[in-house]
Amino acid sequence: MGNESDLVRTVAQLSERVRELESIHELQRLRAEFHRCLNNAEWDALGGLFADDAHLDYGDFGQAHGGAGVRDFYSALPKKILEFQRGASEISFKNFIQGHQVEILGPDEAKGVSFFAEKIRFDRASEIHQSIGQFTDTYVRQGGRWYFAGVELDHYWVVPDNQDWRWPW
Repeated sequence: MGNESDLVRTVAQLSERVRELESIHELQRLRAEFHRCLNNAEWDALGGLFADDAHLDYGDFGQAHGGAGVRDFYSALPKKILEFQRGASEISFKNFIQGHQVEILGPDEAKGVSFFAEKIRFDRASEIHQSIGQFTDTYVRQGGRWYFAGVELDHYWVVPDNQDWRWPW
């Protein structure tokens, strides 16, 4: 049987590992919540996932700062996307996350990367496009809760995806 100091060390290591696993789980939930809010056009809730000094970088689509700026950015995003699709008057999209990897950097800092596939529909009887890319995130824990400190979008491509497309199903 080990001595008491070995037991204390083991308990401390296990406690730290549990904290890390809980943080990873919370961050994966945060990323999933991002996409749920995005898909349901819940702009206030989406902005609430970001720290007050957060930075969002969507490349050609623009940047935003802080939770309120992120909320405003996303609420205006559908109109910006419509500008790229001439002749369309309506847009809807659904964004799906996959392969979310998280690295805990410290008790209140982490980073992550995830991939997404998004279906974008212009007008009900018109075209659908598929968008593929990667999110690179930084996270910060404030007040015992994780937030996005930064989100950077790397768009790989947006391509038409109309084969066998029908509306309504």
